[in-house]
Amino acid sequence: MTSKRLLTVGAGAALLLMTGIGSAQAHDRDRDSDRDRDSPQAVSYINPDLGAATANPDVDPNSSCFSPDQYDQQAFSAPGMANNNVHNDACFLDDRGNKVDGPASFESEGVGFISACPDPDGAGPEVAVLSDTDGDGRNDLCFQSAYQEKGVAGDFEFHARLNNNGMPGTQYVTWCSDDDRNGCDDERNSSSIRIDWSADGTATFSEDDRDRDGRDYWSG
Repeated sequence: MTSKRLLTVGAGAALLLMTGIGSAQAHDRDRDSDRDRDSPQAVSYINPDLGAATANPDVDPNSSCFSPDQYDQQAFSAPGMANNNVHNDACFLDDRGNKVDGPASFESEGVGFISACPDPDGAGPEVAVLSDTDGDGRNDLCFQSAYQEKGVAGDFEFHARLNNNGMPGTQYVTWCSDDDRNGCDDERNSSSIRIDWSADGTATFSEDDRDRDGRDYWSG
């Protein structure tokens, strides 16, 4: 596992990524002015799940690590079901746009919960740990020791599923480099998404100071 860990989880700096990310995250540049140029950039996005039963028409069909859509309005899943779950993916990108490995966590705040935290390599040595850190009955932390490597679509990225069965409001999910496995509060290399959950999937709730423009969140 050691060979897969990020050597620099870095603190923030001026970001040199490809043009696709620049347009979606131009507002992040001041925030990242002190980032080490060699530190991989955390990017989290909502996967539209094109062609799947959970296809999400509210999400940009081209959403990816290179053009992240980070906001969604979503209807509740049926009681006890995950039919409207949201697919959250993420990756670390170096300054040439290559995907880089390392331990990381998805951390959920607000309404909703993390419904899936898949193991990165199946029967291999890497691990995934899903936990309820505040004891409220909702899983809020998904730690994964490495990115997915299974020889299937989605390899070299990190994956989680988010769900809500009836609690209206906003779910914020931060993804971060997490070598100490304790969540994102003490990490600076991070990226966030936002989901507004409601019965019909059309409500928008009050924004807090983490929301920059109603659709794109900061990274770092």
